[in-house]
Amino acid sequence: MKFIIFGLISILSIVSLAQTKGQLPKIEGHTLEGSSISLPLSGTKKFTIVGICYKRSAEADLKTWIQPMYDVFVAKPKGTDYFDVASYYDVNYYFIPLISGFKKAAADFKAETQKDLWKNVIDCDTDIKILKEQLKPSDENVPYFYVIDVNGKIVEVVTGKYTDEKMDKIQEAID
Repeated sequence: MKFIIFGLISILSIVSLAQTKGQLPKIEGHTLEGSSISLPLSGTKKFTIVGICYKRSAEADLKTWIQPMYDVFVAKPKGTDYFDVASYYDVNYYFIPLISGFKKAAADFKAETQKDLWKNVIDCDTDIKILKEQLKPSDENVPYFYVIDVNGKIVEVVTGKYTDEKMDKIQEAID
């Protein structure tokens, strides 16, 4: 029994490490503002968080991340509190819904989303099949959040609906 448990733990550890290693593949697209973008960002001195929704069934879970990500990584304090979390984390972050029909649904998506977030949502031009082959999502029905270091290397992967614990993992990877 000990061997089975040890074997399962070993396999899970290897799978976990496999998902966090490697470079983010090149992703081309346009933000909802209309600006061209290519990830990973070249010459950046910041970590980048990329949230990817592989199927429409993952969209609801992806949306649970939008406000928390905004609050932690975008919202700037109105006062002079230098210990505010938003002023501490200086990262790039993007949401990429790879769902079928997103180009047609972009107008509706924009209507439901704060205007200052439009620069963070990418309509992907890269072949989705190629991205799936390179990123190897184990469950396309949940969103994936990849933490990318300044060299384009994936250093953390978090999946599923937003939880405080998952946000903590992202923040720890950036620290």
